[in-house]
Amino acid sequence: MAIHQIQIRFDETEDRLLLRLSTTDHCEFRFWLTRRFTRRLWTMLVQMLEWDRAVKQQLDAQTRNTVLDLQNEGYARQADYSKGFEEPAEGAPRRLPLGEAPVLLGKAEGRKRDDGVQMLSLHPLHGTGIDMTLDTRLLHIFTRLLREQVATTDWDVNLALYAPAPADAPAAETPRTLN
Repeated sequence: MAIHQIQIRFDETEDRLLLRLSTTDHCEFRFWLTRRFTRRLWTMLVQMLEWDRAVKQQLDAQTRNTVLDLQNEGYARQADYSKGFEEPAEGAPRRLPLGEAPVLLGKAEGRKRDDGVQMLSLHPLHGTGIDMTLDTRLLHIFTRLLREQVATTDWDVNLALYAPAPADAPAAETPRTLN
């Protein structure tokens, strides 16, 4: 089972984000993300983005941030945002393994397997959730969708890929290399 589509949208009545994931085997998972959970999830997602080899190999923070920006922009362009979330075709009902009502998320864990694949686990405080594998591309697309929807809320939450350097901070010294 692989991820087919991801949708995140703000529900003003619930004051929560609704995350919908559909899979290639016609399953759909629905989750509520609260403001508090989203802030905690964001910290973990940024850490997962920083696990990427191209980011980790950079020596200084400014270069790491630039690589993150370039990846985020590049991968975001690869996604097709023009399609709406596909509803199941008539006669082919989508399976809802966790039920029709969205599950309120309370726990998340990100980890990197030995083979380099990243795993994101999303679970309620009690009960069943999902564990999904995310390549770098899908992780960047997921974070982009999350950032865009949080920006539509009145949560006063800034989901930045990295903390901006203070304006009065001295310029970082370029590392020296001895030959």
